[in-house]
Amino acid sequence: MAEPRDSDNRDAGIDDISRIWERVVPMFSLMEGQLDRTLTSRHGVGLAPLMALGVLVGEHPGSVAVGGVARRLGVSVSAASRVLAHLESAGWTVRVAWPCDRRASRVAATGAGLALWARASRTLDRELDTAFRTLSFDERYAHVVARLCRAAEEPPAH
Repeated sequence: MAEPRDSDNRDAGIDDISRIWERVVPMFSLMEGQLDRTLTSRHGVGLAPLMALGVLVGEHPGSVAVGGVARRLGVSVSAASRVLAHLESAGWTVRVAWPCDRRASRVAATGAGLALWARASRTLDRELDTAFRTLSFDERYAHVVARLCRAAEEPPAH
């Protein structure tokens, strides 16, 4: 009598992806908290505002609509709006009227915002590099980091 199969290859792949996801979420939460604390203590800006500023710096000297920032960060428009308001109150961004529709505003990085990005993004890069090197030796996360690094080298799936 043949033994029943526990799962086929597709189910095994799904299980593998599920196990990776179970490890990725706490790993990134841990990294996010540490990055936020480090950036705040060294530069006076948290991770979320810095990432929003990075979107604006990428468009400099142009400007971006709040919805565009939200899309690029994968957050709601209201969350992006709150982060951008914080950046504006700190003097790192400015709202500009859209020439085609004065009711709509866009956001641009200021000179102070560009300077902050230049300093803080170097810290972010160093901290991420250190975190991934550390996590690659932690047996709870080593295979996840290896798979993430491998995914960066692989062409996107069609």
